[in-house]
Amino acid sequence: MLPAEMDRGFFIVLEGIDGSGKTTQAARLAAWLRDLGREVVETREPTDGPWGRRYRAWARGELEASAAEVLGFFVADRREHVETRVAPALERGDVVVCDRYVASTRAYQAADGVDRALIERHLDSPDLPQPDLTLWLRLPVERAIERMGSSATERYERAGFLARVDAEYARMGLDPIDARGDPDSIQAELRRRVGEQLPLA
Repeated sequence: MLPAEMDRGFFIVLEGIDGSGKTTQAARLAAWLRDLGREVVETREPTDGPWGRRYRAWARGELEASAAEVLGFFVADRREHVETRVAPALERGDVVVCDRYVASTRAYQAADGVDRALIERHLDSPDLPQPDLTLWLRLPVERAIERMGSSATERYERAGFLARVDAEYARMGLDPIDARGDPDSIQAELRRRVGEQLPLA
């Protein structure tokens, strides 16, 4: 189904570096929308499908792959994710709350040295619905590393790399949400931004 035909649903994506709190905030946002009576599909990328599992094996150091091959994992995972979860939900008129989407691919793969033009060629597809709202939780890298603590064991969870990812997010022109505050204040700002664009009555 083409994005132009997906006008009944609403697609929200939360973005940010590892440790920024987006996974927790996405879950809270989805629960709030359900409490308001909206049908919500809560999802994430990479998924738990075969390509998402392949990426995670690489991230844990269990599999070797080039940066271009890792990009391919994400592209294949997203194709399956959109076909099976995102597009059907939007066609039904549901709200989709997704933890990571195309902006993550742009930021992480460019930070990993993949040519930006190559990334865009992979993302330039009429079958990929565009988010109605992208919420970028921006947290200083040192705070993110602090938050993750000993759980930061994957390849991408390193300060130098995450600094490059943050710079890639910044060059996209996204409007940042300060993720240094307390979780309730951050959630209130997310709800405010959603409420500006999505009828909630």
